[in-house]
Amino acid sequence: MSDLRVVIVGCGAAGGVHLQCWRNLSGVRVSAVCDTNGVTAAQLAATAPGVAAFQDLKVLLKAGDIDIVDICAPAASQFEVARTALNAGAHVLCETPFTLNADQADTLIRLAESRERHLAPAFCHRLHPPVIFAHELVENDELGRITMFRSRFSGYWDDAATDAGAGAAGALRSSAIHGIDLFRYFCGDVKDVTGKLKQTNPELKVEDTVALLLESVSGAIGVVETCWSSPGGRTSLEIYGTAGACVIDYDTGTLRYLTADQPIWRHHDEGGPNRFERIVAGFADVVRGLQVPTASAADGAAALAVCDRVTG
Repeated sequence: MSDLRVVIVGCGAAGGVHLQCWRNLSGVRVSAVCDTNGVTAAQLAATAPGVAAFQDLKVLLKAGDIDIVDICAPAASQFEVARTALNAGAHVLCETPFTLNADQADTLIRLAESRERHLAPAFCHRLHPPVIFAHELVENDELGRITMFRSRFSGYWDDAATDAGAGAAGALRSSAIHGIDLFRYFCGDVKDVTGKLKQTNPELKVEDTVALLLESVSGAIGVVETCWSSPGGRTSLEIYGTAGACVIDYDTGTLRYLTADQPIWRHHDEGGPNRFERIVAGFADVVRGLQVPTASAADGAAALAVCDRVTG
């Protein structure tokens, strides 16, 4: 089987992480990176011998055959980049928020289907090793019926003021959307959602603080919190059911859980590749026809629909 040919669009922090993950994956060749800022593209390409730098996506797509376009560009440009890539015959993996709204996502889904191309959001937290184990607990009914869920992504991110500039999404669609997706992953479709958005950092042009209250069709209640401006913040995931519980602390890398048959807290270490490595490797296998996406394009549209309901 020949190597998959990959290009990365968007050469910021996410683009750099994705580039390294693709380069560490066998059966894949990253041929180019692209960014509207030519200097940024050249700087990232310089870190990877043999990778060309482009400033114009259409010129890049005409330069040679491409199997996968990995979009790490700002939210405002994701829709047009994805549409251009799909029309050129490429499969598309897109970083969050996976376009600006559910209508744009639905348009891309229809285009991907008509072109018979794969399209998926980079909901990498589904592939965080402890989350994989937690989901197995739920699938095996070890926790019983899920009644309560809590996701928290918070801290003080110095680069937020730079990244949340023109064309960027705020904390809701950039960060809280991962919590929304995890709520759907563990608890099912969202029946109701309410929330508050605040801009607490005057240097930002978007909201940096989000608190959401969700209810699933099955009746589970969830809280999703995100803050980009909280020194001493935490990143964690908590899942409570009628028979057990599971708590994941991203900061310490620990997972503890209890079940009905062993109602004492136990620790579990789930190793293996990190979530970024898993998301690109998984999408490569999807393109090869070896597996289905862990998170589908429909999941991306559904998470955005929840965001749309919060912002009205």
